[in-house]
Amino acid sequence: MSEENTSAGYLDMDLLRFTTAGSVDDGKSTLIGRLLYDSKNTFEDQMEAVERSSKQRGDENVNLALLTDGLRAEREQGITIDVAYRYFATPKRKFIIADTP
Repeated sequence: MSEENTSAGYLDMDLLRFTTAGSVDDGKSTLIGRLLYDSKNTFEDQMEAVERSSKQRGDENVNLALLTDGLRAEREQGITIDVAYRYFATPKRKFIIADTP
């Protein structure tokens, strides 16, 4: 498959934009982190950083919510402070997810 065909295919894919809504600690960031992880749209270094941060925070398991927490204060406090956008794609569709406070 040529690079031209790959780019054209990606550009022609449907785009789905969505956001999460809910109260504090309802699992909005965790849901987005799980989607990114399960769809294999995380980088190895991202997962290593999340694993380290999870251990430092004393979490028993890897905290996938940390995949969307870009600000240091968000990671330290365990809450979403600012909107974070994540872009990823599956073989059939592109996605933009907004993780909101």
